Amino acid sequence: MPVAAPGAQSSCPIAGTLALVGEKWTLLILRDIHRGICRFNDLEESLGCPRAILSARLRKLVEHGVLAVAPYRDPGRRARSAYVLTAKGRDLVVVLAALQQWGLRHLPKVSEVLSTPVHLGCGSPVTAGLSCSRGHRVDADSVVPAGAAEEVAPAPTRATAR
Repeated sequence: MPVAAPGAQSSCPIAGTLALVGEKWTLLILRDIHRGICRFNDLEESLGCPRAILSARLRKLVEHGVLAVAPYRDPGRRARSAYVLTAKGRDLVVVLAALQQWGLRHLPKVSEVLSTPVHLGCGSPVTAGLSCSRGHRVDADSVVPAGAAEEVAPAPTRATAR
């Protein structure tokens, strides 16, 4: 697949996604908000991110509909903003889970206790994976670009195997 020159318009969804969320601070902001750290000061403290960068990244994520602003007011204080994932932002949770899973598998000295996401319903670890639109779980070796799929014969089904 041809890759567009930096700054050029691209119809590649990976390039477009990276342009929006592919920067380190942005992914860490999304991670923390998904974990429930939603207030600016709490994000700043958790991340150690410079205020100007944090403010710019939050603004960009809100502008693109990945985050929404939820006003809150502590008693006796002025109104402030908390940030919450929108439906578009929640769709990125699978990306965060895949990055966590990859890091746990391939990077030394990462904390599994703090990093492993778990299913709220049963407490079991969550894993990111691939599946086709028919629900089959697939591994990376059985995934090809859409154009190449036409050249590959599909696996026989019960109906075609008779």
